[in-house]
Amino acid sequence: MNRDIICGLDIGASNIRAVIANSGQEILGFGEAPTKGFSKSVVSNLALLSDTIETAVMKAEEMAKVKVRKIITNVSGVHIRTFQSRGSVHISDRPSEITGDDIKRCVESARVIAMSLDRDAVHLIPVRFFIDDKMEINDPLGLFGSKLDVDLNIITSLVTVLQNITKAVNLAGYEADELVVSGAGAGLAIFEDDELANGAVLIDAGKEITDVSIFVDGRILDTFTFPFGGDDLTQILQDNMKVMFDEAEDMKIKDALGAKNEITGFLLPKVEAVAEDIYKKIEPFLKNKKSLPKVSVVGGVAKMDGFIETIERVFKMPINMGTVKAGGKITDVTFACAVGLMKYGARKISAARVDSRVSEPIGFVARFIDRIKVVFSEYF
Repeated sequence: MNRDIICGLDIGASNIRAVIANSGQEILGFGEAPTKGFSKSVVSNLALLSDTIETAVMKAEEMAKVKVRKIITNVSGVHIRTFQSRGSVHISDRPSEITGDDIKRCVESARVIAMSLDRDAVHLIPVRFFIDDKMEINDPLGLFGSKLDVDLNIITSLVTVLQNITKAVNLAGYEADELVVSGAGAGLAIFEDDELANGAVLIDAGKEITDVSIFVDGRILDTFTFPFGGDDLTQILQDNMKVMFDEAEDMKIKDALGAKNEITGFLLPKVEAVAEDIYKKIEPFLKNKKSLPKVSVVGGVAKMDGFIETIERVFKMPINMGTVKAGGKITDVTFACAVGLMKYGARKISAARVDSRVSEPIGFVARFIDRIKVVFSEYF
Protein backbone atom coordinates (compact mmCIF):
# COMPACT_ATOMS: atom_id res chain seq x y z
CA MET A 1 0.00 0.00 0.00
CA ASN A 2 1.65 3.23 -1.22
CA ARG A 3 0.99 6.25 1.00
CA ASP A 4 1.17 8.44 -2.11
CA ILE A 5 -1.82 6.66 -3.66
CA ILE A 6 -5.00 8.71 -3.35
CA CYS A 7 -8.60 7.55 -3.65
CA GLY A 8 -11.44 10.03 -4.08
CA LEU A 9 -14.85 8.49 -3.33
CA ASP A 10 -18.08 10.22 -4.34
CA ILE A 11 -21.08 8.79 -2.48
CA GLY A 12 -24.00 9.96 -4.61
CA ALA A 13 -27.72 9.32 -4.72
CA SER A 14 -27.55 7.28 -7.94
CA ASN A 15 -24.02 5.90 -8.04
CA ILE A 16 -20.90 5.60 -5.94
CA ARG A 17 -17.76 6.51 -7.90
CA ALA A 18 -14.12 5.98 -6.98
CA VAL A 19 -11.01 7.46 -8.61
CA ILE A 20 -7.48 6.31 -7.77
CA ALA A 21 -4.39 8.36 -8.66
CA ASN A 22 -0.84 8.97 -7.55
CA SER A 23 0.39 12.13 -5.85
CA GLY A 24 1.16 13.61 -9.27
CA GLN A 25 -2.61 13.43 -10.02
CA GLU A 26 -2.09 10.76 -12.70
CA ILE A 27 -5.31 8.77 -12.76
CA LEU A 28 -4.59 5.06 -12.44
CA GLY A 29 -8.08 3.62 -12.19
CA PHE A 30 -11.74 4.37 -11.58
CA GLY A 31 -14.92 2.45 -10.91
CA GLU A 32 -18.58 2.89 -10.04
CA ALA A 33 -21.51 0.96 -8.65
CA PRO A 34 -25.23 1.74 -8.25
CA THR A 35 -25.90 3.26 -4.85
CA LYS A 36 -27.59 1.12 -2.21
CA GLY A 37 -28.24 1.95 1.42
CA PHE A 38 -27.97 5.73 0.93
CA SER A 39 -30.95 8.04 0.49
CA LYS A 40 -31.58 11.78 0.95
CA SER A 41 -27.84 12.19 1.63
CA VAL A 42 -27.88 9.96 4.73
CA VAL A 43 -27.04 6.32 5.38
CA SER A 44 -30.22 4.25 5.33
CA ASN A 45 -28.64 0.77 5.41
CA LEU A 46 -25.08 0.47 6.68
CA ALA A 47 -24.38 -3.01 5.29
CA LEU A 48 -25.70 -2.22 1.80
CA LEU A 49 -23.77 1.05 1.59
CA SER A 50 -20.48 -0.47 2.75
CA ASP A 51 -20.85 -3.29 0.20
CA THR A 52 -21.45 -0.76 -2.58
CA ILE A 53 -18.44 1.32 -1.51
CA GLU A 54 -16.30 -1.82 -1.54
CA THR A 55 -17.55 -2.73 -5.03
CA ALA A 56 -16.79 0.71 -6.49
CA VAL A 57 -13.33 0.97 -4.93
CA MET A 58 -12.39 -2.60 -5.87
CA LYS A 59 -13.23 -1.87 -9.51
CA ALA A 60 -10.92 1.13 -9.38
CA GLU A 61 -8.22 -0.95 -7.65
CA GLU A 62 -8.42 -3.64 -10.33
CA MET A 63 -7.91 -1.06 -13.07
CA ALA A 64 -5.14 0.72 -11.16
CA LYS A 65 -3.47 -2.53 -10.06
CA VAL A 66 -2.95 -1.07 -6.59
CA LYS A 67 -4.59 -1.39 -3.20
CA VAL A 68 -5.73 1.66 -1.29
CA ARG A 69 -6.14 2.12 2.42
CA LYS A 70 -7.23 5.70 2.95
CA ILE A 71 -10.12 7.39 1.20
CA ILE A 72 -11.23 10.99 0.88
CA THR A 73 -14.99 11.07 0.56
CA ASN A 74 -17.84 13.58 0.52
CA VAL A 75 -20.78 14.79 2.54
CA SER A 76 -23.75 16.79 1.30
CA GLY A 77 -27.44 17.33 1.97
CA VAL A 78 -29.94 19.79 3.35
CA HIS A 79 -28.40 19.30 6.81
CA ILE A 80 -25.26 21.22 5.74
CA ARG A 81 -25.18 24.66 7.40
CA THR A 82 -22.70 27.56 7.33
CA PHE A 83 -22.10 29.73 10.38
CA GLN A 84 -20.21 33.03 10.47
CA SER A 85 -18.01 33.82 13.45
CA ARG A 86 -15.45 36.43 14.57
CA GLY A 87 -12.31 35.46 16.45
CA SER A 88 -9.67 37.63 18.11
CA VAL A 89 -6.29 37.13 19.79
CA HIS A 90 -3.77 39.40 21.47
CA ILE A 91 -0.33 39.17 19.86
CA SER A 92 1.71 41.41 22.17
CA ASP A 93 1.67 44.83 23.81
CA ARG A 94 4.10 46.12 21.21
CA PRO A 95 3.70 45.26 17.49
CA SER A 96 5.27 41.87 16.80
CA GLU A 97 5.57 39.62 13.76
CA ILE A 98 2.46 37.46 13.30
CA THR A 99 3.30 33.76 13.23
CA GLY A 100 1.49 30.68 12.02
CA ASP A 101 0.68 29.81 15.64
CA ASP A 102 -0.95 33.22 16.10
CA ILE A 103 -3.14 32.56 13.05
CA LYS A 104 -4.10 29.13 14.36
CA ARG A 105 -5.06 30.57 17.74
CA CYS A 106 -7.13 33.26 16.06
CA VAL A 107 -9.03 30.80 13.88
CA GLU A 108 -9.56 28.48 16.84
CA SER A 109 -11.03 31.34 18.86
CA ALA A 110 -13.57 31.91 16.07
CA ARG A 111 -14.37 28.20 15.81
CA VAL A 112 -15.54 28.02 19.41
CA ILE A 113 -19.04 29.39 18.89
CA ALA A 114 -22.44 28.46 20.25
CA MET A 115 -23.05 25.56 17.91
CA SER A 116 -25.45 22.80 18.90
CA LEU A 117 -23.94 19.54 20.06
CA ASP A 118 -25.46 17.64 17.12
CA ARG A 119 -23.21 19.55 14.65
CA ASP A 120 -19.52 19.54 13.83
CA ALA A 121 -17.30 21.57 11.53
CA VAL A 122 -16.33 20.14 8.16
CA HIS A 123 -14.49 23.22 6.82
CA LEU A 124 -13.04 26.30 8.49
CA ILE A 125 -12.74 29.10 5.95
CA PRO A 126 -11.03 32.38 6.89
CA VAL A 127 -12.86 35.10 4.93
CA ARG A 128 -10.72 38.05 6.01
CA PHE A 129 -8.26 39.06 8.72
CA PHE A 130 -7.84 42.37 10.54
CA ILE A 131 -4.70 43.69 12.18
CA ASP A 132 -5.17 46.11 15.08
CA ASP A 133 -8.83 46.65 14.07
CA LYS A 134 -7.73 48.66 11.04
CA MET A 135 -5.95 46.76 8.29
CA GLU A 136 -8.10 44.26 6.38
CA ILE A 137 -5.91 41.61 4.74
CA ASN A 138 -6.11 38.10 3.31
CA ASP A 139 -2.88 36.68 4.75
CA PRO A 140 -1.42 38.13 7.97
CA LEU A 141 1.59 35.80 8.16
CA GLY A 142 4.82 37.74 8.69
CA LEU A 143 3.13 41.11 9.12
CA PHE A 144 3.41 43.13 12.34
CA GLY A 145 0.62 43.89 14.77
CA SER A 146 -0.58 43.77 18.36
CA LYS A 147 -4.00 42.21 17.76
CA LEU A 148 -5.38 39.83 15.14
CA ASP A 149 -9.03 39.25 14.22
CA VAL A 150 -10.61 36.89 11.71
CA ASP A 151 -14.02 36.52 10.10
CA LEU A 152 -14.55 32.79 9.72
CA ASN A 153 -17.06 30.74 7.76
CA ILE A 154 -17.71 27.39 9.42
CA ILE A 155 -19.36 24.81 7.16
CA THR A 156 -20.99 22.19 9.37
CA SER A 157 -22.81 18.89 9.13
CA LEU A 158 -24.86 16.78 11.49
CA VAL A 159 -22.50 14.63 13.54
CA THR A 160 -24.59 11.49 13.00
CA VAL A 161 -24.31 11.85 9.21
CA LEU A 162 -20.52 12.12 9.45
CA GLN A 163 -20.32 9.20 11.86
CA ASN A 164 -22.42 6.90 9.69
CA ILE A 165 -20.54 7.71 6.46
CA THR A 166 -17.24 7.14 8.26
CA LYS A 167 -18.45 3.80 9.62
CA ALA A 168 -19.68 2.68 6.18
CA VAL A 169 -16.24 3.39 4.70
CA ASN A 170 -14.57 1.54 7.57
CA LEU A 171 -16.84 -1.50 7.18
CA ALA A 172 -15.91 -1.59 3.49
CA GLY A 173 -12.32 -2.11 4.59
CA TYR A 174 -10.94 1.40 4.16
CA GLU A 175 -10.10 4.39 6.36
CA ALA A 176 -11.98 7.67 5.91
CA ASP A 177 -9.02 10.05 5.82
CA GLU A 178 -11.20 13.14 5.39
CA LEU A 179 -14.76 14.20 4.61
CA VAL A 180 -15.20 17.15 2.24
CA VAL A 181 -18.43 18.86 1.20
CA SER A 182 -19.39 17.67 -2.29
CA GLY A 183 -19.25 21.09 -3.93
CA ALA A 184 -15.69 21.67 -2.74
CA GLY A 185 -14.63 18.41 -4.36
CA ALA A 186 -16.47 18.92 -7.64
CA GLY A 187 -15.22 22.51 -7.93
CA LEU A 188 -11.60 21.34 -8.07
CA ALA A 189 -12.44 19.18 -11.08
CA ILE A 190 -14.72 21.63 -12.93
CA PHE A 191 -12.82 24.92 -12.60
CA GLU A 192 -9.29 25.99 -13.45
CA ASP A 193 -7.21 27.43 -10.62
CA ASP A 194 -7.51 30.99 -11.95
CA GLU A 195 -11.30 30.63 -12.10
CA LEU A 196 -11.41 29.51 -8.47
CA ALA A 197 -9.20 32.48 -7.57
CA ASN A 198 -11.26 35.06 -9.48
CA GLY A 199 -14.63 33.76 -8.33
CA ALA A 200 -16.83 30.89 -9.46
CA VAL A 201 -20.21 29.31 -8.77
CA LEU A 202 -20.98 25.61 -9.24
CA ILE A 203 -24.58 24.37 -9.50
CA ASP A 204 -24.79 20.59 -9.16
CA ALA A 205 -28.34 19.45 -9.92
CA GLY A 206 -28.50 15.80 -8.92
CA LYS A 207 -31.10 13.10 -8.46
CA GLU A 208 -32.38 14.24 -5.06
CA ILE A 209 -30.78 17.58 -4.22
CA THR A 210 -29.09 20.57 -5.84
CA ASP A 211 -25.82 21.81 -4.33
CA VAL A 212 -24.65 25.36 -5.02
CA SER A 213 -21.07 26.25 -4.07
CA ILE A 214 -19.34 29.63 -4.16
CA PHE A 215 -15.57 29.90 -4.64
CA VAL A 216 -13.29 32.90 -4.18
CA ASP A 217 -9.54 33.37 -3.67
CA GLY A 218 -8.98 29.74 -4.65
CA ARG A 219 -11.16 28.14 -2.00
CA ILE A 220 -14.80 27.42 -1.23
CA LEU A 221 -16.50 30.33 0.52
CA ASP A 222 -19.97 28.92 1.13
CA THR A 223 -22.32 26.17 0.03
CA PHE A 224 -26.12 25.90 -0.12
CA THR A 225 -28.36 22.88 -0.64
CA PHE A 226 -31.82 22.97 -2.18
CA PRO A 227 -34.31 20.08 -1.84
CA PHE A 228 -34.73 19.79 -5.61
CA GLY A 229 -33.49 17.15 -8.02
CA GLY A 230 -34.30 15.01 -11.00
CA ASP A 231 -36.76 12.92 -9.01
CA ASP A 232 -38.89 16.02 -8.39
CA LEU A 233 -39.15 16.66 -12.12
CA THR A 234 -40.04 13.05 -12.75
CA GLN A 235 -42.79 13.31 -10.13
CA ILE A 236 -44.18 16.41 -11.86
CA LEU A 237 -44.19 14.54 -15.17
CA GLN A 238 -45.84 11.50 -13.60
CA ASP A 239 -48.61 13.62 -12.13
CA ASN A 240 -49.30 15.48 -15.38
CA MET A 241 -48.93 12.59 -17.82
CA LYS A 242 -50.75 10.07 -15.58
CA VAL A 243 -48.07 7.40 -15.96
CA MET A 244 -45.94 5.28 -13.64
CA PHE A 245 -42.81 6.86 -12.11
CA ASP A 246 -40.36 4.71 -14.11
CA GLU A 247 -42.21 5.51 -17.32
CA ALA A 248 -42.11 9.20 -16.51
CA GLU A 249 -38.36 8.94 -15.91
CA ASP A 250 -37.90 7.36 -19.35
CA MET A 251 -40.01 10.08 -20.93
CA LYS A 252 -37.96 12.78 -19.27
CA ILE A 253 -34.69 11.29 -20.45
CA LYS A 254 -35.60 9.87 -23.86
CA ASP A 255 -38.61 11.98 -24.91
CA ALA A 256 -40.33 8.63 -25.38
CA LEU A 257 -43.58 9.92 -26.86
CA GLY A 258 -42.06 12.69 -28.99
CA ALA A 259 -43.78 15.19 -26.73
CA LYS A 260 -40.71 17.33 -26.00
CA ASN A 261 -42.52 20.68 -25.99
CA GLU A 262 -45.25 19.35 -23.74
CA ILE A 263 -42.74 17.77 -21.36
CA THR A 264 -40.56 20.87 -21.06
CA GLY A 265 -43.71 22.92 -20.59
CA PHE A 266 -44.46 20.89 -17.47
CA LEU A 267 -40.90 20.94 -16.11
CA LEU A 268 -39.31 24.31 -16.88
CA PRO A 269 -41.56 26.37 -14.56
CA LYS A 270 -40.20 24.31 -11.64
CA VAL A 271 -36.63 24.80 -12.89
CA GLU A 272 -37.24 28.55 -13.11
CA ALA A 273 -38.60 28.69 -9.56
CA VAL A 274 -35.55 26.86 -8.20
CA ALA A 275 -33.23 29.08 -10.25
CA GLU A 276 -34.82 32.14 -8.67
CA ASP A 277 -34.24 30.67 -5.18
CA ILE A 278 -30.60 29.99 -6.05
CA TYR A 279 -30.10 33.49 -7.41
CA LYS A 280 -31.44 35.06 -4.22
CA LYS A 281 -28.83 33.13 -2.22
CA ILE A 282 -25.84 34.06 -4.39
CA GLU A 283 -26.93 37.58 -5.42
CA PRO A 284 -24.82 39.31 -2.70
CA PHE A 285 -21.73 37.47 -3.97
CA LEU A 286 -22.44 38.36 -7.60
CA LYS A 287 -22.98 42.04 -6.77
CA ASN A 288 -19.71 42.25 -4.85
CA LYS A 289 -17.71 41.02 -7.84
CA LYS A 290 -16.18 43.63 -10.19
CA SER A 291 -16.36 41.10 -13.01
CA LEU A 292 -18.78 38.26 -13.65
CA PRO A 293 -17.70 35.00 -12.03
CA LYS A 294 -17.65 31.73 -13.92
CA VAL A 295 -20.93 29.89 -13.35
CA SER A 296 -21.09 26.22 -14.34
CA VAL A 297 -23.78 23.58 -13.97
CA VAL A 298 -23.36 19.82 -13.70
CA GLY A 299 -25.60 16.88 -12.85
CA GLY A 300 -28.11 14.80 -14.75
CA VAL A 301 -30.84 17.46 -14.59
CA ALA A 302 -28.55 19.98 -16.29
CA LYS A 303 -28.74 17.98 -19.53
CA MET A 304 -32.48 18.58 -19.84
CA ASP A 305 -33.60 20.69 -22.79
CA GLY A 306 -33.98 24.30 -21.74
CA PHE A 307 -32.32 23.90 -18.31
CA ILE A 308 -29.25 26.07 -18.91
CA GLU A 309 -31.26 28.60 -20.93
CA THR A 310 -33.68 28.94 -17.99
CA ILE A 311 -30.81 29.53 -15.54
CA GLU A 312 -29.32 32.13 -17.90
CA ARG A 313 -32.64 33.95 -18.14
CA VAL A 314 -32.96 34.17 -14.36
CA PHE A 315 -29.30 35.04 -13.70
CA LYS A 316 -29.02 37.39 -16.72
CA MET A 317 -25.49 36.13 -17.41
CA PRO A 318 -23.76 33.32 -19.35
CA ILE A 319 -23.94 29.84 -17.83
CA ASN A 320 -21.59 27.00 -18.81
CA MET A 321 -22.06 23.26 -18.86
CA GLY A 322 -19.29 21.98 -16.58
CA THR A 323 -16.62 19.60 -17.85
CA VAL A 324 -13.87 17.70 -16.04
CA LYS A 325 -10.54 19.56 -16.38
CA ALA A 326 -7.35 17.51 -16.66
CA GLY A 327 -9.21 14.32 -15.83
CA GLY A 328 -6.86 12.16 -17.87
CA LYS A 329 -8.71 8.95 -18.67
CA ILE A 330 -11.95 10.41 -17.30
CA THR A 331 -14.13 12.70 -19.40
CA ASP A 332 -17.51 11.76 -17.92
CA VAL A 333 -18.64 14.75 -15.85
CA THR A 334 -20.49 12.44 -13.44
CA PHE A 335 -17.02 11.62 -12.05
CA ALA A 336 -16.32 15.30 -11.29
CA CYS A 337 -16.69 15.04 -7.52
CA ALA A 338 -14.56 11.89 -7.27
CA VAL A 339 -11.85 13.48 -9.46
CA GLY A 340 -11.93 16.65 -7.36
CA LEU A 341 -11.64 14.71 -4.11
CA MET A 342 -8.63 12.92 -5.58
CA LYS A 343 -7.07 16.30 -6.52
CA TYR A 344 -7.69 17.56 -3.02
CA GLY A 345 -5.84 14.54 -1.62
CA ALA A 346 -2.92 15.04 -3.99
CA ARG A 347 -2.60 18.70 -2.99
CA LYS A 348 -2.75 17.71 0.65
CA ILE A 349 0.24 15.39 0.15
CA SER A 350 2.17 18.05 -1.77
CA ALA A 351 1.47 20.63 0.93
CA ALA A 352 2.73 18.28 3.65
CA ARG A 353 5.95 17.66 1.71
CA VAL A 354 6.85 21.34 1.60
CA ASP A 355 5.61 21.94 5.18
CA SER A 356 2.99 24.37 3.90
CA ARG A 357 0.36 26.04 6.07
CA VAL A 358 -2.19 24.61 3.67
CA SER A 359 -3.64 21.47 5.21
CA GLU A 360 -6.76 19.42 5.54
CA PRO A 361 -10.00 21.08 6.56
CA ILE A 362 -10.38 20.62 10.26
CA GLY A 363 -13.64 18.89 10.98
CA PHE A 364 -15.30 15.79 12.25
CA VAL A 365 -13.02 13.10 10.85
CA ALA A 366 -9.82 14.78 12.00
CA ARG A 367 -11.08 14.80 15.57
CA PHE A 368 -12.87 11.46 15.26
CA ILE A 369 -9.61 9.65 14.50
CA ASP A 370 -7.61 11.93 16.80
CA ARG A 371 -5.31 13.37 14.17
CA ILE A 372 -5.70 17.13 14.47
CA LYS A 373 -2.53 18.73 13.10
CA VAL A 374 -3.43 22.39 12.59
CA VAL A 375 -6.47 24.62 12.78
CA PHE A 376 -5.77 27.18 10.07
CA SER A 377 -6.81 25.78 6.69
CA GLU A 378 -6.96 27.45 3.34
CA TYR A 379 -7.35 23.98 1.98
CA PHE A 380 -7.15 24.46 -1.76
